[in-house]
Amino acid sequence: MSDRLSPLPLEIILQILSYLPFESVLAFGETCRTNHRSHILCLRCLRLGVFEKRTHSIISCLQAGWIKADQVGEKLGEAFPIEREIGSDYTISIIRPKVKPGKQAPPSKHLSKTKDAKLRCSTDPSVMQEHIVRTQNRIFSRVVSRYGPSLVKLEFMAYDIDIESAMALGTRCQYGLRHLALRFEHQHIRDGHIKPSTWRYPAPCSAAWNPLIGIGKYKHVGISGLQTLILERSGITPWQLTMLVKKNPNLTVLKLKTCHGAQPDFLNWLGGMEQDPDDPAETDNGYAPGDRLEVLWLENCHEILTHPVDDHEDFADEVCDSGLEWVRGLRNLKSLSFSKCMNIPSEYVERANKLIWKIPDITLPFYNYEEDTPIEVDPTFL
Repeated sequence: MSDRLSPLPLEIILQILSYLPFESVLAFGETCRTNHRSHILCLRCLRLGVFEKRTHSIISCLQAGWIKADQVGEKLGEAFPIEREIGSDYTISIIRPKVKPGKQAPPSKHLSKTKDAKLRCSTDPSVMQEHIVRTQNRIFSRVVSRYGPSLVKLEFMAYDIDIESAMALGTRCQYGLRHLALRFEHQHIRDGHIKPSTWRYPAPCSAAWNPLIGIGKYKHVGISGLQTLILERSGITPWQLTMLVKKNPNLTVLKLKTCHGAQPDFLNWLGGMEQDPDDPAETDNGYAPGDRLEVLWLENCHEILTHPVDDHEDFADEVCDSGLEWVRGLRNLKSLSFSKCMNIPSEYVERANKLIWKIPDITLPFYNYEEDTPIEVDPTFL
């Protein structure tokens, strides 16, 4: 196989590899150093999910649209066959193996208080979740470290992001990545040590976003070529989100769901109403920083408004979007969503769009209670 392929141009080899299943591509990459480089270049689009249980993987991938119902089969834990978009488009779901508890020695009478505290922490839900997050990100960072430079589209599904993953993204996907989706919301997970309320709010704020952005001591790293950014249940702060969007000026699609950064500080900057004090000349050209955006979704974000608009019916027509004036600066918007934004009246958004914004596709902040209905799963998948 190697002798037959080696005389061919690299473009032809990559085209051939794009028709192979993921396992075959990996096997091809292990045959020699040249084929190892080829199989890395072949991987252009990747969706990777890391979960504790097979059931969690099934529902998450179905809800995200990664797979269809008729693709749920016996080999779900490996790879899903999906349509190819650019070269090879792979969806991989990894199930963490269960660790069998070993035999424990009887407690010693002389066990110190420090050891007692460690034993108690080992069963603490927050500590257990942090351990799972570290494991998920360790797997993700290894994949990105190998395939990052060739990736154009990347989606990661887990519980949160940490420094290790952000560093891998910021160093290995700096210029070539065009589509990034970080999905950390899994409302179907209601068992074990994770409370159902965990998924209703953004993840804790963290400095782990800094390497992805390229700020502070990470100035020489960070992603800068994105055209699409999707963040679900992210703890990124408004300032970090501002820096991330600023670093990716070609962004045309921004989808934020249950995102801590979707606050007035960021939105007013995005619409050109407020300037970044660190870069006062950024709007000198008369365009808002978000002028290129064509799609903006703010879903399940409840801190968008600085003040209530219960009296919105009394607003004059020319200021009927009071509190959301930043939308006016996004002149190229074709789609705007406020789905599940509980603090924004639907009539208020509808009137503002009709009189001022005139956005072709707008989703009013209706709340769909049916989406919170638990999904029934065949017990054989448990």
